[in-house]
Amino acid sequence: MGFLSSVCKAIIFVVFLLGAIFLLPGLPPYTTFPFKEYVITPPRELKGTLQTNTHLDGASHLWQDRVFGPECLIARDDGIYTGIHGGEVVRLNNKDSVQTVTKIGQPCDYIFQDTVCGYPVGLAFDPPKNNIIIADAYYGLWEVNLDTNHKTMLVSPEQVLPGKKINRPAKLFNSVAISRAGDIYWTDSLSDDFMLAPFANPSGRLFRYNRQKMTNEVLLDELAFANGVVLSPKEDFIIVSETSAMRLTKYHLKGARAGQSEIFVDGLPGLPDNLTPDAEGIWVPLGIAADSENPNMFAILSPHPTLRFFLARLMALMQLPFRYLNHVYPNSVGDRLFHTFTEWVNRNTPSRTTVVRVDWNGNIVRSLHGFDRSSAGISHVLEFEGHLYMGSPFNKYIIRVKLPQTDKEKAVN
Repeated sequence: MGFLSSVCKAIIFVVFLLGAIFLLPGLPPYTTFPFKEYVITPPRELKGTLQTNTHLDGASHLWQDRVFGPECLIARDDGIYTGIHGGEVVRLNNKDSVQTVTKIGQPCDYIFQDTVCGYPVGLAFDPPKNNIIIADAYYGLWEVNLDTNHKTMLVSPEQVLPGKKINRPAKLFNSVAISRAGDIYWTDSLSDDFMLAPFANPSGRLFRYNRQKMTNEVLLDELAFANGVVLSPKEDFIIVSETSAMRLTKYHLKGARAGQSEIFVDGLPGLPDNLTPDAEGIWVPLGIAADSENPNMFAILSPHPTLRFFLARLMALMQLPFRYLNHVYPNSVGDRLFHTFTEWVNRNTPSRTTVVRVDWNGNIVRSLHGFDRSSAGISHVLEFEGHLYMGSPFNKYIIRVKLPQTDKEKAVN
C-alpha cells in the first residue's frame, strides 16, 4: 500500500504541476500571434519528375574545415562568396584559397555564438557600385563596398518594421534579392524565439526596401519561416520559400494582380531553403526530407494549437535559467548547447537529400537525390562551371557534384 500511495501522490503532483504550467497566466511564451490551427499540404509522392536517383551521392567536399556553416553561395568571375559562422563573408578562389572579404558582428571567442559574432546568411551582388548586400541573421541588412570595405547599415535589428497586423522588429534576417532598379527584397524568417519555431504560429515576413526613400514595405506577413527569395526574369513577381510549410509562395509585383499572392508550389518532399534563379527556373534545395516515412514535424503539430501552446510553454520555461545566467554572467553555454543540438539534428535527419528544379510556371521539371549523406544538410544550390556547389549551415565544407545532363541534353549529344 505504501508503494501505491507514493505512486498516486507522484501522479497527482505531476498532474498539478502540468496543470499549473498550462493554466497559470503571465508565464511565457509571449508569441507574436495567438495559437490557432493552420494546415500544411502533405508532401508529394516521389514519382514522375520527383522519381529518386543517386545524382547527389559521392559528392566532393571542398575547403574542408576552412568554412563553417556556408549557408548562402553567390558567384562571379573572381570566385564564390559565402557567409560563415564567426560573422565573415569570404571569397573562395580555388580549392585551397579562402579570403576574408568583410566581417559583420563583434569579435568573439566561440564562432557559433552567432548573436555576438554575426552570421551572414543572405548575400546578393549590387553591381553598379561594386557593393554586396548582406543579410546578417542577427545584425541586420548591410551594404558593403567591395573596393573600400565601407559598411552601411540599411535595416537595424532594433528598428520597428511594419506588419500587416502587428508592427515589430525583425528577429531573424535571412535572404535577399535586388531588383534592376536597386530595391532590395528581403525576408525576416520569424518574429518569435527560434526555439519556439515548431510551436508558434507563422510570423515570417517579406519586405521591399526602397533604396531611394530608405523605407521598408511589408509585402507578406504570417509566412511559415520565410526563407529564400528570388525575382522572376521580368521582375513581375517574386517567389519566397516558406520552409516549415514545404512550399513556395508567389507575390505579384506588376499587372492586374499586383499586390496579390498565391501558392506557387506546395507539397514539396522536404523543407525548402535558399532559392537560386536563372532564365529558365529556380534551383530549390530541400534541407530536410519529408515523405510518408519521414513526416514533417511542423505539419504534425500545425492542426493542434493547444498542444503547441503547452510545448511552447515548456520550452520557454526550460530556457529561463539559461537566459537569467547569461544576463547575470554573459557566456556561451546556451550557444554551445544549441550548436550541439543542431549537430545532433543534422546527424539524425532522413538520409535522403533532394534538390528540385522548378520552372517559372511553378512546375517541378527535375529532381536530384542522394542517399549516402555526402550531400546532407544543404541550404543552397549554386550552378557554377558545370557543377552544383551546395552550402549548409551545419557543414564545415562546401559540397560539389557534377551537374548531370538532362534527357534532352543527352539526346542532343
